[in-house]
Amino acid sequence: MHDLNTANLNAKFEDPIVRLTVTGPVSDIEVEAATQWFDTLGDAQDEYQLYLEIPKMHFPDLGSVRKTFLSLANLMRGWESCGRCAVVTDSPFLRSSAKIEGTALPQMEVDSFGIVELAEAEEWLEAA
Repeated sequence: MHDLNTANLNAKFEDPIVRLTVTGPVSDIEVEAATQWFDTLGDAQDEYQLYLEIPKMHFPDLGSVRKTFLSLANLMRGWESCGRCAVVTDSPFLRSSAKIEGTALPQMEVDSFGIVELAEAEEWLEAA
């Protein structure tokens, strides 16, 4: 599976974990590219786990971070093959938002971790 590389989205599949890094506000074109990439992945994999890193330092304000996160959460609703999602961020607001949004994603478990909790996030995903 080839990597996804756009201006603000980078995804790499390292079986069974997808590492998705968001480095700024995403455009509609990037959301469409991510949709196609994850559709292809879902067709090829019965199950995978998602490591989503979204540091707020790459965004101009908290509103743009939230908008980007909600765009990704909308995409996740169609990801039937994703068993777990670890949201890793330096924003307490996003960590809380991830837990709330996770309740609307019944097909996957969602948990959030601080940016310094990388090892804990990976361990949680690997335990799936």
